Amino acid sequence: MRALAVAVIVAAVFASSAMADPVIGVKIFGTPGDNGWYRSDVTVNWQEADSDPSVAITSTQGCEPQTLTADTPPSGFTITCSAMSQPAPGKQVTVTRSVTVSIDRIAPSALTAATDRPPDAAPWFNHPVQVTWSGTDGGSGVASCTSTPYAGPDALGASLSGTCRDRAGNVSAPLPFALDYDATPPAVTAVRVVAGDASAALSWQADGAAAFIVSRAPGRGHAAQSMVFDGTASSFTDRGLTVGRRYAYTVEAVDAAGNATTAAVHVTPERLLGPPAQARVTAPPVLRWHAIARASYYNVQLFRGGRKVLSAWPRRARYHLRRAWSFGGRDHRLAPGRYRWYVWAGYGPRARNRYGRLLGQRAFVVG
Repeated sequence: MRALAVAVIVAAVFASSAMADPVIGVKIFGTPGDNGWYRSDVTVNWQEADSDPSVAITSTQGCEPQTLTADTPPSGFTITCSAMSQPAPGKQVTVTRSVTVSIDRIAPSALTAATDRPPDAAPWFNHPVQVTWSGTDGGSGVASCTSTPYAGPDALGASLSGTCRDRAGNVSAPLPFALDYDATPPAVTAVRVVAGDASAALSWQADGAAAFIVSRAPGRGHAAQSMVFDGTASSFTDRGLTVGRRYAYTVEAVDAAGNATTAAVHVTPERLLGPPAQARVTAPPVLRWHAIARASYYNVQLFRGGRKVLSAWPRRARYHLRRAWSFGGRDHRLAPGRYRWYVWAGYGPRARNRYGRLLGQRAFVVG
């Protein structure tokens, strides 16, 4: 019975010794970054002991404190500590532990910035544009860079700034970037058109415009629409039109950034010159019109309230009304009211009553 007890005690001792292995602890000192990286010098301290306090560590290898002062490759730098103990006579146990330290203290460099498309009208952008920065990093690698849209305000040399961040958390110095931005179209004002003899004289104003394009409908020949002017002037006379035909004009003002604004007017060319349509006069006006080739005389007729009050046959392309006159056996005066006048061209002797088509008609107001 005593022999059995001794055997059990010995077995327990050997079992305990068989379970005793060195234990290696590690403490790492440094400035932690992102993704397991460090952004400073790093010191690695090892702590070795046996799991059985009664068993001593007999030897170690590579377990002295180490301080890393240089950036590591992207794969990191591995340090290994080995500890040996002898839990029983003739028995030696070795345990090895390794740690990999990754250090990146240098922020991304060689930064550049670029837009996601070319300028709309170099060097100008006229609608939102994305600006993205990029850089290089030989340590942990670039994790992200600034990417931002720009949509105003309008500026010559609008200033932006961006950075890049590496996987360790180092942020580069900001890199400025400038672009020219203008999304505001010029304002077209005071668009006017004056009808002439088979012509139309257009004029306009537009602050900030660099060029103008004028289109006409109907266009030249059989075209539905034609561009009739492209230049920098603020006026244009379109000739060779058909008298009595209605024309629609579109004036487009374009600035240096490519922004455009349009304004539309319409006109019906006529041969009458003055007074202007619906003019208000206080003295007898001079009725004027464009002379017609081969015309021998003209017939001018004046109406008031739908009743003809005058018919005259001047030889020149003008007729000066009087304050009083006789017509149709009655005396008339240029009394306040609204008058409408018509003109025809006559050919050959007046007695032949050979007239062309109506040159035009207009109204004026006396008073």
